Amino acid sequence: MDSGRFEHRAQFMRRPSILDDQGQDTGDRGPYAPAFSLWANFRPQSVREAAQGGGAQNVESGILTVRDTAQSRTITNGDRATIQGRDFAIDGVGLPDRRTGLIALNVSSNLGGE
Repeated sequence: MDSGRFEHRAQFMRRPSILDDQGQDTGDRGPYAPAFSLWANFRPQSVREAAQGGGAQNVESGILTVRDTAQSRTITNGDRATIQGRDFAIDGVGLPDRRTGLIALNVSSNLGGE
């Protein structure tokens, strides 16, 4: 896995649990809120056209590489990442690579907004 330079600050967003009056998780999730940020390398992979809601939408995908840390091991497909002011969905989280100490994330974004 070629990481390149870790030149981007990626902000990871997470939807917090909503608790009831007794402090129990209701299973519902609130809006996305900043959870933490990490230095990362972003490599665009492709731009493709996808049908969404009956209309064509340009979708950019890429690989976001972060260092293997306690925080980065908590990243899931339910999280989002903001890189260079653009919002990306996390489509896949690779296993930590013991040899390189890195984790590769598959990310995608609708170009022109969500």
